Amino acid sequence: MSDSVVQVFADSMRSPEDYLYVLLDPLAGCNPDHPLHADALKEKLGEDALVRLPRPDFAHVPEMAPALVMIAAPGAVADHGMLALLQAYAHDDEGYRKRYVCGWLTAPLRPEAMASHIVALCHAAQPAEHGPFIPLYEPPRLELWAAALRGDLGAYLWPIRQWLYPVSWGGFVLFNGSPGSTHGLPPVAHETQAEAALVSTMLAAWRRSLCESMSYAPWRWQPGGPLPPQAASRAFRMIRDARRSGLRNNEDIIVLALHRVTVHPDLAEHERIRADLVRAAKGEASLSELFQDYDSAALQYVASSLPHAKDYP
Repeated sequence: MSDSVVQVFADSMRSPEDYLYVLLDPLAGCNPDHPLHADALKEKLGEDALVRLPRPDFAHVPEMAPALVMIAAPGAVADHGMLALLQAYAHDDEGYRKRYVCGWLTAPLRPEAMASHIVALCHAAQPAEHGPFIPLYEPPRLELWAAALRGDLGAYLWPIRQWLYPVSWGGFVLFNGSPGSTHGLPPVAHETQAEAALVSTMLAAWRRSLCESMSYAPWRWQPGGPLPPQAASRAFRMIRDARRSGLRNNEDIIVLALHRVTVHPDLAEHERIRADLVRAAKGEASLSELFQDYDSAALQYVASSLPHAKDYP
């Protein structure tokens, strides 16, 4: 993405009747002296420009609830300096578990109505009516949900017209809302949200692995660079595969996934590796302990014994 992607979104892709918002998550942390801190933005843009998402579980700490900030009213031009600062902050946040900038949104809804609609969207992602609140706006949750819903996402978003969202492999993706009927959520939509925290852990470990020295890592993705496209969805599928193989310990799941993205995507199909997975699933030893028996030559032998793979899961 070019440096002007957010500016182009704000200036060229917004309908005349739409407000332009940015959604900020205080749980990710922002220095109180930073010009993008919620208090600083309220002072700059006015009291009415900032509303908090009415999260029911944050009623006792409203200052920690997500802040929806109106950057521009319908027909008004957004402050390009602020847009550039927000984009730079979002870029700097790419390697963190939590993201302060949760994207830019356009809709014809006033701030209070928009905040309520985003919370309703989060409720729609809950596995049960009285289940835990799903903070769907938190990267990579909406990215995972969009992949699960495919063409049905637009009807859930509407009347949000567009959501420019920070994604797991760097940069932003545009999710479009559209009028239509919503259907029942597929089971995988709930599965992605149940695994979202572990997906974030996997993404963080995957990023770290790109900067580490490895003696044998033929499948490592661009050392020092961003993650591959659809990284969060790939991480989710590897986590799901690991659970289906019998693994329950999160550390074992991450260890297996990291070996799949560095040594061979189909590593778990090798007979010796499958035997190790069975031992780890039984609690006889951790997978990291079992994998210590594999030096570079052993990993190379295992990888060479597997069929050619075209891509990550």
